[in-house]
Amino acid sequence: MVPWAVAAGTVAWGLAGSWRAEHMRNYPWNVWTPIGYGAAKGVVLGLLAGWCAVWFLRLGKSSTQPGGSRARLAGLAFTGGLLAGITPGTIRDFTGPPQPRTLYYFDEPRPDAEWYWQPLLSEWLTYTVLPALGCALALTAAALLAARSSRRDALGWAVLATVGVGLLLLPHYATAGLPQAEGNGDHVNESATAAMAVWGTGLVVLVGSLVLRRRMRRAASTA
Repeated sequence: MVPWAVAAGTVAWGLAGSWRAEHMRNYPWNVWTPIGYGAAKGVVLGLLAGWCAVWFLRLGKSSTQPGGSRARLAGLAFTGGLLAGITPGTIRDFTGPPQPRTLYYFDEPRPDAEWYWQPLLSEWLTYTVLPALGCALALTAAALLAARSSRRDALGWAVLATVGVGLLLLPHYATAGLPQAEGNGDHVNESATAAMAVWGTGLVVLVGSLVLRRRMRRAASTA
C-alpha cells in the first residue's frame, strides 16, 4: 500500500504545484519550480500517508467484523491517509507567517489582518486539503484493490520505480517551452536548486524500489 501512496502523493501535490505555477503572477523565469517542489513534497507526504494508513489498518484489524470488512478497510485507509497528508500543511499554514505564496513573486508578507480568513483559507483548501483528499482517495482505492489481489506485493517495487523515473524526467519536460532564466543569478540558481531536489528525490525513490525488490526476492527464495 505504501508504494501506491507514494505514487498518489507525487501526482496529487505535483498537480497542486502545476496549478500554482499557472496562477502565479510576476514569476516569469522559473514558473516550473512549484511543479517540481510539489512532486518532491508529494513523495514525502505520500509516504507518510501510506504509513499512517497501514498503522490505522493494523489498529483496526483485530476488531474487524466479516460483514463490514471492506467498508471498515476503506474507512481506516482513508482516515489514516487523509490525516497524515493534511496535518503537516495545516500546521504550516496556520502557524507560519502570513505569506501570499500564490499572488506575487516579489510581494512582501502580508499583515495578519489582510492574510487570515479568505486568503489563508483559499491557500489551505487549494494546496493542502485538495491534494491530501486526492491522495487519500487514491490510497483507499489501492487498499481495496490490494486486498483482492494476490500480486499486490509484486507490484510495489514497479510502482516506486515508475515514480522514480518520472521524477528524473520531470525537470526536462516541465521546463519544455519555457524561456531561459534571466536577470540576476538567483533566478538561475532557483531553477537549478529545484532540479537538484527533484532528481535527488527520484534517485532515493529508485533506490527504495531496488531495495524492495531485493527483499521480495529473498522472501520468495526462503518461502
